[in-house]
Amino acid sequence: MISYLRMAIFITAVVVFSTVSNAELRMPSIFGDHMVLQQGQVVPIWGWADPGQQIHIELEDTQGGSHYVRTDDEGHWQVWLPALEASSLPRSLHVEVINQKREIVEQAEFTDVLVGEVWICSGQSNMQWTLSASGLQDIDLSSADHDQIRMYNAQRTSHPEPQDDVPGSWVVAGSDTAPGLSAVAYFFGRDLQHELDVPIGLVHVSWGGSTAEAWTSRERLASMPETTPILGRFDASLKPDPDTEAFTSILHDDTSWEPVDLPSLFKDQGEDLDGVVWYRRHLDIPADWVGQDLELSLGPIDDADHTYFNGSLVGRGTNWQAPRRYVIKGGLVQEGPALLSIRVKDDHGLGGFSGAVGDMQLGREGGMERMDLSGAWIRRISTQPRGRAMSMNHRPAHLLNAMLHPVIPYAMRGAIWYQGESNVSRAVQYETLFPAMIEDWREHWDQGEFPFYFVQLAPYNYGAPEPCAELREAQASALYLPNTGMAVTMDVGNPADIHPRNKWPVGHRLALLALDDVYDVEVESRAPTYCCLERDGDALELKFEGGCGPLTTRDGQTASHFELAGDDKVFHPAIAEIDGHLVRVRSDAVPAPVAARFAWAGEAEPNLVGGCGLPVGPFRTDAWPRVTRDNY
Repeated sequence: MISYLRMAIFITAVVVFSTVSNAELRMPSIFGDHMVLQQGQVVPIWGWADPGQQIHIELEDTQGGSHYVRTDDEGHWQVWLPALEASSLPRSLHVEVINQKREIVEQAEFTDVLVGEVWICSGQSNMQWTLSASGLQDIDLSSADHDQIRMYNAQRTSHPEPQDDVPGSWVVAGSDTAPGLSAVAYFFGRDLQHELDVPIGLVHVSWGGSTAEAWTSRERLASMPETTPILGRFDASLKPDPDTEAFTSILHDDTSWEPVDLPSLFKDQGEDLDGVVWYRRHLDIPADWVGQDLELSLGPIDDADHTYFNGSLVGRGTNWQAPRRYVIKGGLVQEGPALLSIRVKDDHGLGGFSGAVGDMQLGREGGMERMDLSGAWIRRISTQPRGRAMSMNHRPAHLLNAMLHPVIPYAMRGAIWYQGESNVSRAVQYETLFPAMIEDWREHWDQGEFPFYFVQLAPYNYGAPEPCAELREAQASALYLPNTGMAVTMDVGNPADIHPRNKWPVGHRLALLALDDVYDVEVESRAPTYCCLERDGDALELKFEGGCGPLTTRDGQTASHFELAGDDKVFHPAIAEIDGHLVRVRSDAVPAPVAARFAWAGEAEPNLVGGCGLPVGPFRTDAWPRVTRDNY
């Protein structure tokens, strides 16, 4: 047990971003109050201190829970707690740094630690979507033991290199914290806790709008010809504009540049373009500003900008809605002539300066005096090839590096995933990318082929029917990997809203997969899936296998969203008749059918289900070329 003196030392520790961080001892934020440790397998605990220091770890009231280790030359240390039994009894994890005199010089304590089942919850906005955003401001506390449901939320951040920590913290599910919880992760965890009666830890690392490649290592992407174009686009986006040196120099001859009034959008300047425009403004810096930090305000810039003062980059932004405010360091500020140069790049939409006249100002930081920068500027439309800027949550490997890498190798049971919307236009590529990402995670975690369950995209109108259908097919193709499962959501979407509000069925179906596959609970977790076909005169007989049969419809009506095509490859609506695990499909418009498709459109909301009520996933029987085949 920890002595009173040790507790006194602990009280003096400084905590930053929920991470123990002071002169010596540092641990990633995944270790914190209210955390859940994985039962039934060894549990790594790690952190950093000064090189050569001895570290003592002790999990209270745990046989084999006390370990000593010495930090390596880089200050890193790691120990492994033995396999633990599930326990809802709160206990503390103590970490001590011991010097050569056997004195405790640093100490940390994490309280209210439980042992149970830990799952990683990741993806894009439909995983990030909170209970509050789903219209649920409160939760039914009687539906599970909510004191045993905890969620770790990682801050959304992006980085080109693997990081050892990310800001984040654990919260206990309850009425006060419910609005901010990931809805899908919460419902998944609630169902597990209710059925298993053990603590559930949900490690939530998601970012709305993110692509699968952002969660995949650069090394893995570089190893496959299908995904190397992603790296090529990203690398091209980082190349400096060859005009930068000249156009940011005060010595550059700009007498041929066109006059323009700012703030204004490209269209207000008589241009309708997606591209790069340079702007320059000559200034006269007063003597009393010399050597002082200046605050530069430009208002919102659509889409991205690089802003220079006397040739030095002073700020850059990529959020088209965010007002630009940059600090010009005093070392750059000299009396007399000066130059502001702004490179504005628009990838789509309007482009330009979208703020009000009063938004554009320059003045001493913290001072009242301001130089009005609205009005007369000069501009030049760039003729250089432009690399399209990538959003922070699209950049290859950046979210793996910044958000997931810091929590590896935290012991866990498996992962749930809801993503794909941002990859719809590159569905054929996703067929390679998605399983590669799963294998990449498994390799990084080094916990074997841990369970990985994912959500097939819900109905939504993406503007054309085929790309989303092809993305769903690409998702289903990943099921060849061991220990994977897919939750079909063709019945709980909203064709007019990419963020359907009803998240309970999504979390529930993911939980069914885990309960069935991992915990051997007798539940129906899958509907029958298409197997094969036979030609019968003017009809096709589609055979299904596995899952909860027999087939039926959720509304008692004729099975919908079937189509047939002949050798001309033109599909027509078809009539479907259900007979157990078989569906017979025919169409008067196709007397000699050779191929069938089911729910082959982004916005399709079919009614075919298994006997347990779970929806049947979309499919096609043909292997004809896909519309996204050239999109890489």
